[in-house]
Amino acid sequence: MFLAHTLQDSTNPRGGPGGHVEPTDTTLLATALREVGEEAGIQPGDLCLTPQLLDTPVDIDAAPARGEPAHRHYDFRFVFYLAHEEPGIALQDEEVSGAEWRSFGQVGSPALRAKLLNGGLDGRPRPVNASAMIFDDAGRYLLHLRDNYPHIWEPGSWALLGGGREPQDQSPLDTIRRELAEEAPGIGPLDLEPLAVDKAVGADGLCVPVQVYTARWSGDADGVGLTEGVQLRWFAPEMLDRLVMCGPTRELVLRHAAEHGACASGKEHFPGGPRDSALPVDASSVATMDASFAATIRRLARRFTTHDEERGLSEPEQWTLQILKIAEETGEAAQAVIGARGTNPRKPASTWGDVHAEVADVALTALVTLARMRPGDAETYLRQQLSIKAAQFLPDGAAPQP
Repeated sequence: MFLAHTLQDSTNPRGGPGGHVEPTDTTLLATALREVGEEAGIQPGDLCLTPQLLDTPVDIDAAPARGEPAHRHYDFRFVFYLAHEEPGIALQDEEVSGAEWRSFGQVGSPALRAKLLNGGLDGRPRPVNASAMIFDDAGRYLLHLRDNYPHIWEPGSWALLGGGREPQDQSPLDTIRRELAEEAPGIGPLDLEPLAVDKAVGADGLCVPVQVYTARWSGDADGVGLTEGVQLRWFAPEMLDRLVMCGPTRELVLRHAAEHGACASGKEHFPGGPRDSALPVDASSVATMDASFAATIRRLARRFTTHDEERGLSEPEQWTLQILKIAEETGEAAQAVIGARGTNPRKPASTWGDVHAEVADVALTALVTLARMRPGDAETYLRQQLSIKAAQFLPDGAAPQP
């Protein structure tokens, strides 16, 4: 389906969302994403690239400018799939007077209509990125420390090897094989098995479906001839909470470790050799607890967001009420402290155990609030903030151990 607009000035009736490049736009794709967000209220996280076109325009139209000094006007048209269920549309009233979903056959431009009809576009999101979860016989996982460049996805974090699909790739399997050969040629051919389709948030905010493969390999991380990023290292599952790492990827690795009985030696593997770990040796219990906790927070966030959307509340209204809920829980914790100290004879006495429960409510409410405000990267963002605070207040500048 095609989202068609009716513009108030009638210069582009039934055209898709779009507009001119602005100084803050770093790419033409960024311009398209900004315009669809401004004019239709559809955010980048609601969209994903198509495997047929990726980030290549489906059409480039050249025509004389209208109502402006004489020049040739080039219109680059991109195609996106909806990444989730159909989002609500919030029109920019000063520019757009209406919007509707239309079939490709109803697109006004003959050239664009033909390209859409013949492009094999079916609207079903498919992986446009592939990664490899590589583990060894000791139950360790091979992770890649990414460059700390602001323009790339998850800069400075530990991630799985892999990358984005390119036009010559016929399948996600082709993508991961090419990426491994380019990034870590010393690993050699692997017996890759599909595990799951994960969803990440790209550097441009787009939803990125990622096909994750698994493979067993036991080798020297320093001997693979890494060509991208900073380094490769083996990590036992119980060490992942100490790393700056994308939350969904961490959970996927932990779930794999728990479900496949990946053993944990209780040692962390560093370039200089192992050292004792203060964490529990049972990686399965750690993985299950961590993944379940994070998943429950996300489920609560989605439930409350759905409830507020059904009430017709805007996103800022939802966030405001959720933050006020933190204040309410903080007040209840303060009341429990007063009761535990016996300083308010008009209220029933409380115990320090009651205070602990109220503080837990404050913490959980805050986590749900962050998950609602940043559904795509709440866990990663929280870990980054923890690292900042640790650098400020801990003597060695290191993040606290779990």
